[in-house]
Amino acid sequence: MISFKVKKVEKKFYSFIRIISTFYNNFFFKKLTIIGKEKIPNDGAIIFSPNHQSALLDPLLIGSTCGKRLYSLTRSDVFRKPFLWVLNAMQTIPVYRMRDGFEKLHQNKKVFEKCYELLKVKNNLLIFSEGKHHDEYYLMPISKGSSRIGLEGLKKFPNTIIYLQAVGINYGSHKHPYHNCTIVYGDPIKLNEFINLYEKKPIKTLNRVRLKLEREMKKCLWLPNYSKEYFIKKNLINFKNTKHEFNLLKKKISLEGNKLKNNNSKTIIDEIAIAFFSIFNLIPLMLIHSALKKINDRVFHLSAKYLIGFFIFPLWWTIVFIVSVNFFNITLSIAIILFLVLFLFFRQFLIIKNK
Repeated sequence: MISFKVKKVEKKFYSFIRIISTFYNNFFFKKLTIIGKEKIPNDGAIIFSPNHQSALLDPLLIGSTCGKRLYSLTRSDVFRKPFLWVLNAMQTIPVYRMRDGFEKLHQNKKVFEKCYELLKVKNNLLIFSEGKHHDEYYLMPISKGSSRIGLEGLKKFPNTIIYLQAVGINYGSHKHPYHNCTIVYGDPIKLNEFINLYEKKPIKTLNRVRLKLEREMKKCLWLPNYSKEYFIKKNLINFKNTKHEFNLLKKKISLEGNKLKNNNSKTIIDEIAIAFFSIFNLIPLMLIHSALKKINDRVFHLSAKYLIGFFIFPLWWTIVFIVSVNFFNITLSIAIILFLVLFLFFRQFLIIKNK
């Protein structure tokens, strides 16, 4: 089992990643909008409960936008070498599922006890209540896990204040970088208001809290429910429409006969321009494409582009700069790099403007 103790160097690494992610988000997305951050409580421990549509990218986005240090619960099968040090530094805690083996489920008792201890001293948790990732906009049925951990934590330490914080991550695209993304922090649920009832009627109260959390999470999503019109409405979430303010877009999507624009097809000129702008960053683009072909789960693709792009493009531009300096002066070499960066953004804009 991974260690729950976080060393000083690991704390610094966590802070460094959060700062870097905050900076990098402004380049990876065309526009990253954060709504409702002022609703996040400051007088107790918080269990953040976001939807889960993009694997590794989701916890990075919440961690870099909520303004809090988080301990994240995630599936235990990712806890293997050589990732253990990074996972521990990022304050990640393993949760064991039936698919991990029935004999391992008993280890969750220790995990949950640790969660109660963390909440007692006003540490914050990140729990994906849907229980699995997916790439649809609607909210999957959520489990009772986050509600139970919060209520059991209060039962064990009644002087603690614990909140459930609904969060909605709304991606303009689940596949393409440089899209618009909106993160919505909803109204927090103060679990202290339910603890007396929970001690008397635990099952009924637990389900009541779960349903309340589900309703709050749906308020934070553009398209929260599945329906027979879902795939028609899903096509309305595109680059043009995600420029709208969150509540306006959410309302328009829900209305019949709305005047939102559907996606357009790329023109031949667009295709030629994309190919032209791709030439100048062809090597890193090909490497990313090759890496994605090896990832069967498409929900990881946007996360992979986020993580690989963070390293590979700066490395490519550094190599090009070093080579250019040997043939040209520094001013011209800097100009070449600026053009490479601009061409990458031009390429991506042409890809997403009709998506």
